[in-house]
Amino acid sequence: MRTEARGRAAQVNSDDGLDGLETAASQSQLEKIGTLSFPVRVCKDKACPIKAGPIYENTHRIEEIIRRRSPALLLCAGWSVPARDLQSISALTEQVKTVVVLEAMQEKGTHVNYRIVGGKQISMGEQIFSKSKEASAENLCRLEAALSERSFTFLERKVLLFVCGEITIMGGRPPRVGFRPGVPENLRREVRAAGTMILNPTHTRMKRWEVETWREYLSSDGHTCVSASNWNLCAQGSPSPTLHTLWHDGQKQSHDFEHENDFLCYREWHLPQL
Repeated sequence: MRTEARGRAAQVNSDDGLDGLETAASQSQLEKIGTLSFPVRVCKDKACPIKAGPIYENTHRIEEIIRRRSPALLLCAGWSVPARDLQSISALTEQVKTVVVLEAMQEKGTHVNYRIVGGKQISMGEQIFSKSKEASAENLCRLEAALSERSFTFLERKVLLFVCGEITIMGGRPPRVGFRPGVPENLRREVRAAGTMILNPTHTRMKRWEVETWREYLSSDGHTCVSASNWNLCAQGSPSPTLHTLWHDGQKQSHDFEHENDFLCYREWHLPQL
């Protein structure tokens, strides 16, 4: 029976959604990528009193995914946790060798992305723009300047984080897919450098059909592109197959583990070889 989420149902038991989640053999997780997302509310009715975002806190769910599945890398969709809970997740990564990429919601209303690994919280900055019409020359230069904090090395790969609508550095439709005009040359080079892996967490699923072709392009020539999106309860009642994707070398890959219910959607992928 489905649970109807009313408002911000913070009173929901933090273990809900974890029943039946198998514990993985740690050795098998060395080259696994986990993608994780949750139900959120984004109501188009401006009169709606419910603020966009999570309907309940998910910190414990994230921690249990790390404990039980221990993927080498865990990519969480947007609105992941309250900033006050970063220390709890950080402490866990001192015990479990998982690199966690998530977005922390600050009390001031700002959202900051973090990489958490080995007990350290490393800021990857705020989202710079959310849609193509905001991809101005100024914002594209800001994104280029942010590359140093948006990148890290993972299993001999260079990883770049593009948050939600920042993927609109891409444009066009098949057969003419590529970088939109005005993207700085250095940003193009970094994205297309050999072996690069792009992470693209979003707050909700991006509806433009071209997004899949952009991810396909970003994964071409031996690259990898991973996305994870929450599902919007105001638009859809449950997770869908398109919430998470992993593209490699221009091909959409199939996940090899899934734990999905009304409270969370977790999928696991084998990291393709370079």
